Amino acid sequence: MKEALPKYQVVKEYILAQIKKGVYLPHQIIESELELMEKLNVSRITIRRALEELVHDKVLTKKKGVGTFVNPLPKYTGFKPGVSFTLEAKNRGMRPSTELLQLTKVFADDKQAEDMQVAIGDPLWLVERIRYADNIAVSYELEYFDHHLVGDLTGEICKHSIYEFLEKKGLEYEFVDQKISAVLADETSSNHLGVPIGSPLISIKNIACLKNGKPFNVGFALYQTNSFYLMHTIYR
Repeated sequence: MKEALPKYQVVKEYILAQIKKGVYLPHQIIESELELMEKLNVSRITIRRALEELVHDKVLTKKKGVGTFVNPLPKYTGFKPGVSFTLEAKNRGMRPSTELLQLTKVFADDKQAEDMQVAIGDPLWLVERIRYADNIAVSYELEYFDHHLVGDLTGEICKHSIYEFLEKKGLEYEFVDQKISAVLADETSSNHLGVPIGSPLISIKNIACLKNGKPFNVGFALYQTNSFYLMHTIYR
């Protein structure tokens, strides 16, 4: 059975669909909060959350006392590097899915303790997954979560969006530090991503932090470059 989307996500998908269809054009003002509330039958709080996230994603711009406008979109769009694969896939009209390879409690070694700002030997969750969009393997992930902060994880949670689960608990990232590099597929990543050994992959290390700067998630992801790339459009 298809999982119901949160109401704010329904609003975001509606706005993104209007942009994709050309109903909303670059620099055009969109409907007011009241009009969106009536059209989509949701609360003002829901509308505001959806708009705030789209403003954060640089899709929209709010002008105080005037309204909300559509930003010029990049001519090229690939998956954004980093966090919330599930949300990114949904925003692009794709169906996300996950194959969970491993969920294990481990204990921080020197490097993990440094990255997570915990003591050596503190408990961490290790989550190993393959992430799919429309049944195509896009990324292979190894992630560590601070057990003291996130509490218990289950296989069912890890087969979906861990970030959405944590958000419901009030645990959200304020910023993410990233290291992006290029690597070649070895036998393991070749098998997981369905690409030949030696294929170019994008390697991303993420450290997701709370408002106080404390990391709660350190992740390592390999993206196959048939479906993932980095492209920026620069406007004057």
